[in-house]
Amino acid sequence: MADERRNGHTTENRLAQNRQRASGRSGRRASEQWRKRQQRYRVISWILTAVFMVIFYALICACVGNRKLYKKTTINGLDVGGMKSAEAAKSINDQFRRDYSSVGIQVKLDDKTYTLDVSAALDMDSEKSVQKIQDDSHSFWRRGYGLLESWTLGSSYDIYPYIGDSGIITTAIESSDMMKVDLDIEDGYRIEDKNLIVTKGKGSYRIDTDKLVTRIKKQIAKGDYGTVVECPVVSADVDLDEVYKKVHCEPQNPTLDPDKNYEVVEAKDGVDFDLEAAKKSLESAKKGTDVSIPLTYTPADMSTEEYRKMLFRDEMSSYSTEVEGSENRKTNVKLAAQYCDGTILMPGESFSYNLGVGELTEERGFLPGPSYADGQSVMDMGGGICQVSSTMYMACLYANLEIDERHCHPYPSSYVPAGLDATVAWGGCDFVFTNDTDYPIKISTSYDGYSTSCTIWGTITEPFSVELYTETVETEPYETKYELDKSLGKDEQVLDTVGIEGLTVQSYRRVYDGDGNVISDNPEAISVYSKRDEVYKVGKLPKDKDKDKDKDQNKDKSDSSDTDKKTTESESDTQEE
Repeated sequence: MADERRNGHTTENRLAQNRQRASGRSGRRASEQWRKRQQRYRVISWILTAVFMVIFYALICACVGNRKLYKKTTINGLDVGGMKSAEAAKSINDQFRRDYSSVGIQVKLDDKTYTLDVSAALDMDSEKSVQKIQDDSHSFWRRGYGLLESWTLGSSYDIYPYIGDSGIITTAIESSDMMKVDLDIEDGYRIEDKNLIVTKGKGSYRIDTDKLVTRIKKQIAKGDYGTVVECPVVSADVDLDEVYKKVHCEPQNPTLDPDKNYEVVEAKDGVDFDLEAAKKSLESAKKGTDVSIPLTYTPADMSTEEYRKMLFRDEMSSYSTEVEGSENRKTNVKLAAQYCDGTILMPGESFSYNLGVGELTEERGFLPGPSYADGQSVMDMGGGICQVSSTMYMACLYANLEIDERHCHPYPSSYVPAGLDATVAWGGCDFVFTNDTDYPIKISTSYDGYSTSCTIWGTITEPFSVELYTETVETEPYETKYELDKSLGKDEQVLDTVGIEGLTVQSYRRVYDGDGNVISDNPEAISVYSKRDEVYKVGKLPKDKDKDKDKDQNKDKSDSSDTDKKTTESESDTQEE
């Protein structure tokens, strides 16, 4: 019985356990089914939400449209928000013309920077570029994002110019100072034993223009105008044309250097070589081999020592005039001579007396002296310096130099023959001559307290002498006039102004060779001197009927008893300049 009871309990327990297991399996199955249903609901919800959002976003995109750029849109810094593409393109194009009218790219070559103006080569298709921005930002599925972006951060774009014509860049490079740079290597050639030695494939560089254009285009495409572009170069044979320019020279005779206090420049032999033959030899040579090119030397016509001995060897001419007048006048003569003294003229060089003496100012030591103005005797700064110019004129004529400019005084001067004077005025008439000899000349001018002298030193290669003579072409007698002076007695008269006869004088220069034969005999200059009427101060004017008689009497008196007085006063008057 006990065993039966135990068996009964066991059976019930087993049944209970089986029921529990069946119940647990059923619960787990239900739970799994519920979980799967939840997952399906969530997926469906997500899909529906996504579909809704896509539909909603599509509706937004459809509503936005694509006619205008979004607000807060900038292109090249310009606010184009709300503009149509054509309107925005016009603004960008106006900015391009304004900002890129003059723009350059910096290129570095041989440690020096050059600026190339590339503005003429730049171009910009504003309409196409803006339209692309419009199309890209307004593609259907991007419109909603673009609208959101315009409400928040905004959009910024850059449009850069591009090279429209590469040939303009090439031309700018080839016409720039870069092409003048000497890219020859110093050891690209050498001179040994009267031969020019060059090495094949060594000695020079040249600008790689095509590669430089490419680099510049890349810089411009990035809108980078600040970065310096390194100029590409390629190695090449030494440029024999450039070598020829450096090596070739004509024989150079010794000369003087005016920029170095007239130091003697040494004679130099001429150097030459056959350029075409040298090019052929270099072209046919193997890379790395030396090519020897024979040099031809031509000695100068004169050695430096010979030149030194001939410099200012001969006194070509000398002329002196006696100086009279006031102390002021003598001071001016002395200063003018000092300023001209020691002047050296190279062959073909001209001398201006006005520039040589300089401006006649009190600061430079000049004083008021007698001079002429409009034919009248006046006191003027530097009066008297014309005596130095006239003395120099005579020396130049006797040295047979070329006279470029010369003017006569209003009246003949006493210190040189009529027709052989030379007047000057600062800012006006000048005395100019040229050294037309083959050697330098030196002007020596002086004043010793009594006379002023001018000596011209040079080199006489062929002996010569000069004879000067004049011919009076026309005369104009002066008139005698009377002026009333109540301070004089009725029968008194005083000579106030010495009469000077008007003259037209032709001067001539006759040149002889060393044997006395005439080389040339030519007119030199025409001098036209004004007349100056004779004036007497009288206590009583003569009657009309007696004027001619009085004139004759006075004329005879001036020709006889007053001859000495007239000559003295005439000399005094004509010494004024």
